[in-house]
Amino acid sequence: MNKHQKIQFSQMVERSVEQATKNLSGTKGVVSVRLSQEEIDVIDQLVFLELAKNRSDATAMLIREGIRTHESLFNEMREYTAELEQVKAKMQRRIQESGLVGRLQQADDREEIPNGGDGHESKSND
Repeated sequence: MNKHQKIQFSQMVERSVEQATKNLSGTKGVVSVRLSQEEIDVIDQLVFLELAKNRSDATAMLIREGIRTHESLFNEMREYTAELEQVKAKMQRRIQESGLVGRLQQADDREEIPNGGDGHESKSND
């Protein structure tokens, strides 16, 4: 790592430590992740250097920094997700209003739909 990269890394860690300190009370949940050995080594280095209390805090710091670094992209993603949620809800309402779900459930309850589901029974060559 060259001098410029070390400075950038140090600044990133400082920002993350500050943010982690602010957010400790705001922890919402636990997430299990699979990491490469290289990623674990970075996390362990943060703990060894006492920049994080433990692997969990180090991982959270790095994730927060990644989110902060790509904040505009994630904001755009949130906007598109909200639009998609509206379309999904609209389609769900439309399908419910059409009565299709109720008819399919009734047919299923009466076992009117063959295994193929297309109204035609498959022919076997016995």
